[in-house]
Amino acid sequence: MEYQILNPGNAEYPKRLVQRMGTDAPTLYWNGPLRLLERFTMAVASADHTPGKAMVATWDMLFTIREFGLNYIGGWHAVMETEIFRLALDRKTDKQYTRSLVMFTARGLARETWDGFLGDRFGYRGPFTGFPEKEEYYRRGRDGEVLVLSITEPDFKRMLLTNVRRRNFVACMLADVVYIPFAEKGNKTYQLCKQVVASGVPIFTCDCDVNHDLFDLGIPKFNRKNVGRHLESLGASKEAAPPFPPREERAAESARHQSLVLSRPEPRRVGGKQRELFPRK
Repeated sequence: MEYQILNPGNAEYPKRLVQRMGTDAPTLYWNGPLRLLERFTMAVASADHTPGKAMVATWDMLFTIREFGLNYIGGWHAVMETEIFRLALDRKTDKQYTRSLVMFTARGLARETWDGFLGDRFGYRGPFTGFPEKEEYYRRGRDGEVLVLSITEPDFKRMLLTNVRRRNFVACMLADVVYIPFAEKGNKTYQLCKQVVASGVPIFTCDCDVNHDLFDLGIPKFNRKNVGRHLESLGASKEAAPPFPPREERAAESARHQSLVLSRPEPRRVGGKQRELFPRK
């Protein structure tokens, strides 16, 4: 995958990352529309194994969360993370196209591919071939509508645990709010939660008794009925402008452009020289 490099001293470097991480702010390697980070962004991180209660509570709460025009950022590995990854791509429930997606890989971008990113998370056979949002995923990739980030050296292929942990923390530091479907003492997501709480970045979880370890950290819990008010208090909006023109408008504009090209008059010869009827200025 092609990439560009962004250092903390660059004008385009996310200011909140410098404000929150100071001299620890990493070099970013990126591909895609960097401006998505200017939208209201929700980071998502979950334990690899999520109890059924937390999954049901999260699915229920997503009925409200999906009404907001959010930018979703994460590594998208755990089962519950991949469900929200799919939500970010789902056009059936996003008619106005107000959701956007940031894929934060722990692999170097020179060694990352669109097929590889999806295959690592959904498998290269079986479920991968039936991934419901696969067409939309590749379309956004082709049209430059997905931001891919990495803090790993570009030519490094392996996803080391140290890189995964740092990637997850940086993703949270780029966000306006962090959602944790589930974590418990002893797993890496719980350690991430402690870091986020200490940083002061807003963080929340679902109202489910299996998340008692998160409650003990002081992380607030919400449900389908009240999570909307919480997001609005932080600056999220249901009226957020789409990050890109609707597909129909893009198709119509492309058709108009093609029509103009095809209807352009043929040049004619005047005085032995070829000349257009309506020359370009």
